[in-house]
Amino acid sequence: MPSDTHYNPQRRRRPVRRALPETYDLFIRYPTETEEDVRRIVGNHPQAFRELGWIPTRIELLATSLVERTKELARSGHRKFGGGYRSLVHQKRGDNPYIREVIRPALAQMEALGLYPPTVPVKTLPDYSFAIQIRFMLTRPFYSRDDAPFYLHENPLMKERVFKVPMIRATGWKGTLREAARRLAEDRPELVDRLFGTIADDGEGGGRKGRLTFYPTFFDAIDLDVINPHSRRTKAGTVPIVMEIVPPGATGYFTLAYVPFDLAGLPDEEARRQVAADLGLVVRMVERTMCRYGFSAKRSRGYGLAAATFPDRKQYPGGCLEMKGFAPLHFRSFSELNRRVAGLIEELVGEKVGRLA
Repeated sequence: MPSDTHYNPQRRRRPVRRALPETYDLFIRYPTETEEDVRRIVGNHPQAFRELGWIPTRIELLATSLVERTKELARSGHRKFGGGYRSLVHQKRGDNPYIREVIRPALAQMEALGLYPPTVPVKTLPDYSFAIQIRFMLTRPFYSRDDAPFYLHENPLMKERVFKVPMIRATGWKGTLREAARRLAEDRPELVDRLFGTIADDGEGGGRKGRLTFYPTFFDAIDLDVINPHSRRTKAGTVPIVMEIVPPGATGYFTLAYVPFDLAGLPDEEARRQVAADLGLVVRMVERTMCRYGFSAKRSRGYGLAAATFPDRKQYPGGCLEMKGFAPLHFRSFSELNRRVAGLIEELVGEKVGRLA
């Protein structure tokens, strides 16, 4: 037998080259290693990836540039060709692509599904239940940080998980309004606990459910804001901070429901007195939060304020308060809401009340 047929452990075989298997991992299929890769993902390239039609997918893919040399290009675009993440969520004139291609179709689909605006079946709830819904407009930017683990910058805006529409969670409204209620009713903590409930303490019994239920708010716009902190020594800017925001002029629906489930067994006079006290505090805390305190992160910078008057009815519906057993109240400003609620409270308790806020 020839000697070259014997096994030689020192003889190394040539590695076999195997083709990479077909993969559906987007981050492998669409890298961001070169300038062309970034431009093709954004869409401002002759050979753009047309199959990447949804903008949130493109933004998610651009996040891989954080570990590449193309990071600044992916964020801000090319000096000559433009593009980048900024071109998807910001535009000097008119609506940016994110508003046109993501937010508007998503809100239309949510409206068809009955998710937007929220509806409260007041007629099926216990007596003296009511719901307040307001179509408000921002006068200052709104910001609430999303919990996305991987993003192109450190300040993504809170968005709905499926439709990717900017939003305020119901828990966000509850926490902000509870803080406002405590400031307005410092001498009546039992009133705040009755509306918002209490947390179970160890060894002291269980918690109590509150009478208020909150709904999320979805906004119809998105934009970018840049904060440039200045050095106290040199008085010059340091590192600009990019933030996704909901810009002034954007609108959304605020909705809450009041369900006095624990009035059973009380005399009608006492039930009406409690409902009147709750209604007065609810209206005051909503107005103070929207027009004075703010309901956004970075409230110290004036973020998260809304107009005291609501958009024109021909374009947007104003506000409505519907209480079971009473005629609905329609209003176009907080001052009009205060007047109408004062009349409703007078009808409940039979006593004339002054201005609520």
